Amino acid sequence: MLDFSKVSDRRGWRSKKWSRFNEDVLPLPVADMDCAIAEPIEAALAARVAHGIFGYDHPPADAIDVFVQHCQRQYDWTVDPSWVVPVAGVVPAQFAATRAFSKGGKIAIPNPIYHSFPRAPDIGRAKAVPIPSVTEEGRETLDLTAFEACMQDPDNAGLSLLCNPHNPGGAVYRLDELNQIAAMAATHENVLVSDEIWADLILDDLTHYPMAKVSPEWGVSILAATKTWNIAGLALAFTVIPNAELRSKFEQALMGYPEPSYMAWIATTTAYSEGEVWRQALLSHLRDQRQLMQDAIDRLPGLSMTRLQGTYLAWVDCRSLNRAGLHADCVAAGLGPDDGAPYGKPGFLRFNLACSRELLLEALERFSQVVR
Repeated sequence: MLDFSKVSDRRGWRSKKWSRFNEDVLPLPVADMDCAIAEPIEAALAARVAHGIFGYDHPPADAIDVFVQHCQRQYDWTVDPSWVVPVAGVVPAQFAATRAFSKGGKIAIPNPIYHSFPRAPDIGRAKAVPIPSVTEEGRETLDLTAFEACMQDPDNAGLSLLCNPHNPGGAVYRLDELNQIAAMAATHENVLVSDEIWADLILDDLTHYPMAKVSPEWGVSILAATKTWNIAGLALAFTVIPNAELRSKFEQALMGYPEPSYMAWIATTTAYSEGEVWRQALLSHLRDQRQLMQDAIDRLPGLSMTRLQGTYLAWVDCRSLNRAGLHADCVAAGLGPDDGAPYGKPGFLRFNLACSRELLLEALERFSQVVR
């Protein structure tokens, strides 16, 4: 049963989230959750630990089939098992894809965006070109005109990086938007490497459309159970590449990468096959948290929150306050969100809502004292 109220202080377990600030600061950075994992996952891991031997093991025989069934169930997507390349994490998969597909030059990345995107082009001997966002009806999404302009630049590296659902901001891209991006890619022969780690944490009644489903020729979708089921420390991602030529290049770029651990395989396959009840309870909790956050922001003059369609990361626009030291002021007041500047948007704050209701209420009270 999902329960955010019984998690003990995580500092003693070297949590990056809980050790970032002093002990009097409520931590709301780092995208993991303050809840224990689903019981079936815990039981499966415990059974493996009880075996007591941790040598070189093959993945579970049905692992890829379990993932393929998940894609069919969740995204109405028939995935050929041969398209799937497992990798020990989403970021390593993104870096390997950049190494595989970059011709050197310019690579479009979204702005704002989380930390791996600006660094990935270096792997491909390329330069990141941040594409500004546009806000329409509260959704913060890519400026597709600027996105295509980078694609058609003569110095383009031959690929672009996407994040859907988007981190930060929480936008879930519509099918018409993805079709437009796919058409651009076909015109300019641009590989679309899409980080889709949040695909199973969509809070609105929306469908996730994998880029590799929308564009089998140019799309590369990187999916994982790690965010949704709180198993980020057991890194495993599935890179889906329908185009055989692209897949071969990607597999070659993976040479020398470590394989996913057997514990990661167990956690992920159990999550996909036995974790749906827990996921639905999580979505319900996160929707309630989102409403608490939205209501609090609505009461604070001059602040706004982008429309959080997916993820549990609230993105708050504080620019009207004109306070360069706002994040430091928050920390001094005992509140630790993420500063927007490292994501490419100074004046914003990112709040992790995957915590208990009580912690969020206290955090919002401290925030209101800072900004009033």
